[in-house]
Amino acid sequence: MKLSPLVATATAEELAFIAALDYGQDTEPHLCALQKVIFEQDGALRPGQHRHPYEVIELGANALMPDHPREFALCALLVLHAVASGYDTATDLASKFETHAADYDALPADLRDEVLRAYAATQPRP
Repeated sequence: MKLSPLVATATAEELAFIAALDYGQDTEPHLCALQKVIFEQDGALRPGQHRHPYEVIELGANALMPDHPREFALCALLVLHAVASGYDTATDLASKFETHAADYDALPADLRDEVLRAYAATQPRP
């Protein structure tokens, strides 16, 4: 699965918000790792990047916070990419979708559609 082009549009403010999601712990290492994953590695996570930045990516994909729909969508797209690439072998996408369906529905249409496209791309083709 190819990384959604939406991820490359992440702003410095959005990345800073995501990097601080672990109660502000390790914000700088998370931010540096996020920037590297998005802008240098085209979303591909590598061994050793589970804590920085995948920990905050997972946190961001688990809760739609008021006034931060793009951050939620960006994190969801990164998690979907991580699962599709085989980096994340623990996340059950069917369960994740069921758990967060209402959150996805609450997103602005462009973000919702992009997340739903990414989910569809993870489904096996008949």
